[in-house]
Amino acid sequence: MSPINLLIIEDEHTQIQAYEDVIEQHNKKNEYTFVYTICKSFKEGEQALKTPNYDAAIIDLKLSNSNELEGKKLVEAVYQKIRIPIIIYSGSIAQIDDIQENALLKKKLRTEQLSDILIEIISIYKTGITGFLRPSGSLDSKLTHIFWNHLATDLDIWINHNNPDTLLRYIISHFQEYLDINPVGDFQDYHPSEVYIKPPIKKNNHTGDIIEFNGKLFLILTPACDMVFNYKFDEKGTKTPYRKAESILLAPVIDFDYKKCCLNKNGEVNKGKISDFVKNINYRFHYLPPYLNSNGYIIDFQKLTSIDFEEKITTLATISSPFIKDIISRFSNYYSRQGQPTFNQDKIVEELYNKRKN
Repeated sequence: MSPINLLIIEDEHTQIQAYEDVIEQHNKKNEYTFVYTICKSFKEGEQALKTPNYDAAIIDLKLSNSNELEGKKLVEAVYQKIRIPIIIYSGSIAQIDDIQENALLKKKLRTEQLSDILIEIISIYKTGITGFLRPSGSLDSKLTHIFWNHLATDLDIWINHNNPDTLLRYIISHFQEYLDINPVGDFQDYHPSEVYIKPPIKKNNHTGDIIEFNGKLFLILTPACDMVFNYKFDEKGTKTPYRKAESILLAPVIDFDYKKCCLNKNGEVNKGKISDFVKNINYRFHYLPPYLNSNGYIIDFQKLTSIDFEEKITTLATISSPFIKDIISRFSNYYSRQGQPTFNQDKIVEELYNKRKN
């Protein structure tokens, strides 16, 4: 197992010694170990970040005797530009209230234990996020493979094409194809969280958006071709946007209360009924994995409603492309059922069963 590559930007000698001691003790006792680079000034830190092959950075705010928070400049140089987690470890945290914490940018006071911070960095490292998103990580490696093994063989198609976004989408489709298979060539299992894109990316609402309206959750089912903006021109050439649909078709997204809807005749929770919901056996419903709750959700295709485009709604997430296709297919199948007259199928089943030994 490769050690975790840690960048430490700190100018105070006693604090540097504390880092070295804590990391040395940690490496003796733990499976996940650290190698580290220490930068003792703003310029050293700035230079180190030009080749950021690190899994995390711990940055002090004051890197000189001046009152200037040079470390803050380094944080701003990393944040949203370089893909590594940042821990701000300083006694001057109160002076950076304008920097908002998140899962990958933490503010820690000097009173907090360095050993706890190392454990926090390990928890991020174990997700794999730094291994494939940092420069020269597996993401770059895969893109290099696509560059030479795919684009190099069919770039002639794109030479005269003047829309780089189309080529980018083409490249991403190759990347997705690689991610869908495991090392032995079988389909890779998805994680439930991959069902959702959150926060949503699209500015306007689209098919597959999960919205909140009047305190309840809904899924937009209106076809994409009716949701997107088209444009018409009047005789003066004025362009006016419009949609084909006059309203948005919604299906309720309700909490999966399996303790009520998955009971047997004795009023006990039935594992088979839970399985039927989660595996989408019944075409009326479609199961969604947990997002805001712990049990997941059920889309009910039988209780549709519609609202005007002008209604005030909040978009919470978007169902990702591989999953919304299945939902729309299930919705279509549910409403395209024609059925047929009954011709006493039970009798035929019984007759066939009785012939089994003949």
